[in-house]
Amino acid sequence: MTISAGAAGVEDELSFGDDVAIAPTSVADAAEAHLRRLLFSGALQAGQELRDTVVARQLGIARPTARAAVSRLVAEGLLEREPGHSARVRSFSAADIRDSCAVRRLIEREAVRRIIGESRDTAPVARALEAFRLAGESWSAGPDADARFHTAVVAASGSVRLARMFAALASEIRLMIGLLRSRYHSLTELYDEHAALLAALQAGEVEHALALWTSHIDDAETYLLQSLPDGDPDLDPGEGQP
Repeated sequence: MTISAGAAGVEDELSFGDDVAIAPTSVADAAEAHLRRLLFSGALQAGQELRDTVVARQLGIARPTARAAVSRLVAEGLLEREPGHSARVRSFSAADIRDSCAVRRLIEREAVRRIIGESRDTAPVARALEAFRLAGESWSAGPDADARFHTAVVAASGSVRLARMFAALASEIRLMIGLLRSRYHSLTELYDEHAALLAALQAGEVEHALALWTSHIDDAETYLLQSLPDGDPDLDPGEGQP
C-alpha cells in the first residue's frame, strides 16, 4: 500500500505493504515490530521521513501510539529525530561506516582468535547459521539472521566484554545489513557467505579464518561507501570497480 502525505508543498510517499493494520493488542509493540521489519528489509530508505500522522494512518492506530513506536526506534538509534521535526531513517556518513566496520574487525577478529586458539564450542554458531538457512529468501528476516550469526560468534569467544561491546553495535549493524540488500542476488547468497565463515572457524586455521572474516567485513564496507549519494569521497576513480 502506498500513500502520499503532503505538507508545505512537499509530498512524501511511504510504502508500508498491504494488509498491515495493527491488531488492538500491544499496539505500540506491534507497530514498532512492523516498522523494524521495514527498516531491516531495506523497504525504507536512508534519510526517509516517517511522520507520526502517516504512520498512524497507514497502520490504523492512534497518533500518540504511532509516536511512541517511532520514539522507541529513535532511542535505539535506528531513526533520527531533531527537535521540532519528524523522525527520519538513520543515514550513515562515510566516517560512520568506516568507524563501525573498524570496530567490528577489532571485536570479531579477536573472537575468532579466541575460538580457534582455545578450541571453543562452535555449536551455538552452527545453530545461528541453521536459523539463517531457515529464513529462506525473506529479506525482512535477513538482517536479524545475519546479526545473530555474528553475535553468536562473539559470544562463543567466552568474553563478556567483547559480547557487551558488540551488543552496543547490534542495531546499527542490522540497519547497515538492510542497506546491503542490493549487493546480493538472493539471501541464499548471503547465507552461503556465512556458511563459509563457519567452515573456516571449524577448520581451526586461524590465519585463513581471519583473512576470510576481514574480507567479509571489507566487502560490506566498500559496498556501503560506494552506495553513499556522492560515493566514497576518499575512493579513487575506478577503485573498487570490477
